[in-house]
Amino acid sequence: MKPDDTIVRAAIHPALGMARVGNSPDGYFYGPEVSHGGAGPDGGYKDAAGALKRQAARFRIYGFDRHGNVVRELTAEDTDIAWTVHVANTKAAWYNFQGPMDIPGALPSARRNPDFPVEGRAGLRIDPGPRTIRGKGRSGPEHRFDSGAFLGKPVYLGELRTDEAGRLVFLGGHGVSATPFPHNTITWYAETRAWHDDTSDGPVSAEVNLNGRNIPVDPAWVVVAPPNYAPDIIAIRTLYDVLEDSCLSWWVDPPKQVSFVQHVLPILHRFSELQWLNFGFFLQFGWKAPFDFVRPEYLAKLASKEARYRELRLQVFNLFRNPNATTLQMTAWPQTYGDDVQMPPKAALSMLSVTETQFTRLQKWAAGDFEADWDPDQPAPIRSIDGIPIESQPATLDHAALHFCLGGPFHPGCEVTWPMRHYTMYCAPFRIRPRDPLQPERDYGEVLTPEVVLGENGPLYASGPGDITRWMAVPWQADTAGCRSGYDPAYDPFLPTFWPARVPNHVLTWKHYQDAANPDLPLAERWKAFASRASWFRGLDGGILAQMQQMVSEFGKAGVVVRQELEPSNTGLPPVMFVETEVGYHQDQPPDKNLTTHRLVRVRPGKGSQSPGAE
Repeated sequence: MKPDDTIVRAAIHPALGMARVGNSPDGYFYGPEVSHGGAGPDGGYKDAAGALKRQAARFRIYGFDRHGNVVRELTAEDTDIAWTVHVANTKAAWYNFQGPMDIPGALPSARRNPDFPVEGRAGLRIDPGPRTIRGKGRSGPEHRFDSGAFLGKPVYLGELRTDEAGRLVFLGGHGVSATPFPHNTITWYAETRAWHDDTSDGPVSAEVNLNGRNIPVDPAWVVVAPPNYAPDIIAIRTLYDVLEDSCLSWWVDPPKQVSFVQHVLPILHRFSELQWLNFGFFLQFGWKAPFDFVRPEYLAKLASKEARYRELRLQVFNLFRNPNATTLQMTAWPQTYGDDVQMPPKAALSMLSVTETQFTRLQKWAAGDFEADWDPDQPAPIRSIDGIPIESQPATLDHAALHFCLGGPFHPGCEVTWPMRHYTMYCAPFRIRPRDPLQPERDYGEVLTPEVVLGENGPLYASGPGDITRWMAVPWQADTAGCRSGYDPAYDPFLPTFWPARVPNHVLTWKHYQDAANPDLPLAERWKAFASRASWFRGLDGGILAQMQQMVSEFGKAGVVVRQELEPSNTGLPPVMFVETEVGYHQDQPPDKNLTTHRLVRVRPGKGSQSPGAE
């Protein structure tokens, strides 16, 4: 170990941490700290009463020498660390979501809750102020963010704790969304008048005294997002991919050599992983499907640089949507709706693409300009941060926190949305640029225009508490219940989709999994059970607005899709499956409701012919 006197500065990691709400009073688990999922939390993702556990964001501090090398992690064992966090929820005081404001044809946006005058809008902001904590194993009422209020009603936004080493543990809200006005029901997926939720975000800072020396510390940020109902499945385009593409290149040179294992294989695998969350992906990319990217003999060809497989690589690459396309490529990959949602899709951005960086790497791979480093017997990935070399731990934490978040479509999204792709949001890789508390944000007026948003010193140039999540839907449950797939059954009843990697569409139920794993059943019945999928939304009743309303109170009852091992595995079925477990409602839905969907027309105002919420 290097001596402590070589430490000249410190930094908090992850630089951008993700917590998630849950309705369990006490149950929680730590968010991902490496990029490969583990066994999941002890006892599962729900507590003994069936309530959904919260995902905590855990932050660490690392000491660096003057060359930028990691010396060691700093903990409360021998360092005085005082953590300070300030989160807020300012959604109701912000502007309506009309679509991303950085795309062609972006629309201006009026204030949310415009009937509240400017002088009375402070009551729409839930801001409990900062909290500070220090020491090991600390918690208590004084560390709770419970002094903020929405229109006079107190709202709990979370709390601070420390673990056994004095690392910061941040817990968000309990998923409580409400309105103080009776009979004020949900009216739309993006916003409803006079509603709030308990997501939040804000800066994370620390004062560090090491052996009597005060060490400067790079701050971080925490975001409280909705639950992750498929915690081990990775989206085709992650939030890390988006930031790597649009922001990281300002500070770090990209790798010169494309690696099949690091850059190509993950993209292909993600298509096949979505088989557990969308029936259309199952039919096209699932087990023994035409594009089963898990099948070893198929991967061996795709991973080879031999000339005889060049045509195969080109055929796969040519199926991907070009991120710079100026016209709609409806049937290209991925079959996912985009930022500029229109029904039927018309604009190029009506469908999602991989990032430009991902596309370039795929292009080089198709041309044979890549490192053929695939090994079918490669060692198992490291699933704990403790197994990562100390010099790689900070970057690993930064990556893991964003790897399990969506990189689109930003309409508006699950965890965060479109402003995150603008480099002006950051002061360093993945570090949100904080606003000086002594220089409050200016008032942008009754209407926020794209020109003001993207202009110098606009809302994308510095952030304060609540400024990241304010762009999201309120309440979040309405957007979650409204993001489905197969909006045009005449085109395809299952595709395109929105964000199944966080909000599943069609799942392998626990009952079907048990039948598939049952060696006493005929093989044909086991195969039939394996190929069966149920609507993840089958527990919600009524029209789409009624389902959004129901989601507010029953989001914790929804099933969580988790990894399961199939025993025995000599049936020709996949040895590892991802199965919906811990369902809290309507587990006995009849088969004829398995794959029915409710149609929600998610268009930008002025586009499309159907009314919002039409079925």
